[in-house]
Amino acid sequence: MKNKRFEECFQQYSHVVIKMAAGKTGSVQTAQEICQQVFLAFYKNMEKIDRDLEKAWLFRAAQNAVIDYYRRSSTQREVVTGYCSYQETSACPSEESIALYEEKMFHREFMERILSEVSRVNQMWYQVLVLVCVEGLSHQETARELKISLPVLRARLFRARDYVRKHFGQEYKELQGR
Repeated sequence: MKNKRFEECFQQYSHVVIKMAAGKTGSVQTAQEICQQVFLAFYKNMEKIDRDLEKAWLFRAAQNAVIDYYRRSSTQREVVTGYCSYQETSACPSEESIALYEEKMFHREFMERILSEVSRVNQMWYQVLVLVCVEGLSHQETARELKISLPVLRARLFRARDYVRKHFGQEYKELQGR
């Protein structure tokens, strides 16, 4: 039973984990190693992971593995080569680039949580937020896309933003203060 679940998960998600890791590291070989680490950890913890959360768990584990990879490679390169040429240095992730990557991940997760919550509360608000704030469409383009008038769009956008401010405002301020 355990092996069957693992095989199904591996078949379904391994290529996506590799693709995500390769996009972050720039190396398919490194991405495959990260995928192996992620699925080994998944296998060890499978009983504790809810089936509905497998995909989310795998992606979170892969993101953490990429961050760990950058930390390790940065430290190893500093120890091995006291002096890097300019080209090597640009390939070495710095503490700033790791911090920037982590910051982007926090912001992305925060945005996903906001959109998920808004989608759960009001699907019309969600549509407006995605088109205006995520996809960057103008108010006119969004109104045309949703087949609503401009005043209706503005009212929905105002209400959606007001909801987000009330429910996520403090957390947003704390995230900005990091």
